Amino acid sequence: MREIVVVGGGPAGLLSAIEARKYDVDVLVLESKNEIGKTEHCAGLLSINGLKKIGLEKLPLDIIQNKEIIGAKIFSARGSELIVEKKSHHALVVNRSKFNKYLASIAHDLGIEINTNSRVKKIQRNSENVELILGKHSKRNKIMTKISILAEGRFPKLNSQVGLPYPNDIIFASQFIINGVKDLDKRYVELYQISEYAPGFFGWIIPINDEIAKVGIGSRYRPAKRYLRNFIFSDLLKKRFHSFKILKEMSGAIPLGSFIRRSYTDNILVVGDAAGQTKPTTGGGVILGGIAARIAGEIAAKAVIEGNYTKSFLKQYEKRWKKEFARNLLIMKLVRHYLDSLDDKEIDDLVKMLNKQKYQKIFTSKGDVDNQQAIVWKLLTKLELWPFLIKTGLKFTFKKKKW
Repeated sequence: MREIVVVGGGPAGLLSAIEARKYDVDVLVLESKNEIGKTEHCAGLLSINGLKKIGLEKLPLDIIQNKEIIGAKIFSARGSELIVEKKSHHALVVNRSKFNKYLASIAHDLGIEINTNSRVKKIQRNSENVELILGKHSKRNKIMTKISILAEGRFPKLNSQVGLPYPNDIIFASQFIINGVKDLDKRYVELYQISEYAPGFFGWIIPINDEIAKVGIGSRYRPAKRYLRNFIFSDLLKKRFHSFKILKEMSGAIPLGSFIRRSYTDNILVVGDAAGQTKPTTGGGVILGGIAARIAGEIAAKAVIEGNYTKSFLKQYEKRWKKEFARNLLIMKLVRHYLDSLDDKEIDDLVKMLNKQKYQKIFTSKGDVDNQQAIVWKLLTKLELWPFLIKTGLKFTFKKKKW
């Protein structure tokens, strides 16, 4: 019998395990793949303030690929540009594979057991405990535990088995690491809100250095890699990719439907992408999922200490993470759907309107990639924007989704 079993060896799973272990309880992590951090599904752009919130402000230097990010350049299909920046460096580009391995090393040093090649096929509540049935490549067939933290990622299979919802509204993403990208500025991430190449989301160029960048797109349609190649060779970008080499290809999916209706039940907590704790505007999930994961680890450990695994006790996990960022996620979801409702001309008009010094000051003072509600509320106080927002907002309200 194990005290806590975490299903999933990504950042959310590992952070919850690390937090729980601080209370001197027994923790086991089950990872379906044969190695932690073997694959990358994320661009690895993480805010410095966000890393502080999850206790990772001092990352090893070999994990950091670019520490000079101060802002973003946002482009429309018609070439208009909006620069959103802070006065100092506020984000890091990290190697996500090494980042995950680093978290695993912290867990190992704390005495947390990590079993790879351990896919959980079935979960069920047995009396007052949880029974996990593992796949054929696992070291054992079955594990019993007092409480399980489910951190399976974007396509969870176990949520529904314990009567919990799973995230929806999935974006498919493809990303290349490319050498030979021209005109890179290491200080700025580039974002392209262009429906032709990234329907329902956006394209990005994240600089690693002066020549190498992570170039990707998110799309509501498959295959995302085809959209990415079209993006690279678009009229807007083809001169910058005249002679290049793809160093690595990766793909993934992002749940953008915001958080699931309930993330706990008897003996069970759900964290990270599996709980829909990702930002609908950008798709990032490491920071917010990490905040929730640390809360989950603490509550799970206290459940063990007090011997109380009921949902009435575990619901404090959901109360706490929702207090931290639930409203923020709902606002970001609304912003994401609003942006997706705009055509390329309207995006161009919006970019031009916001490209004024008075708005630049708002972005500098209120901008926070992990907490975007502050800047949204501030922009809504500007009466100059209201005619455009009312016109497009009415269309957004009554327009049917194309997907």
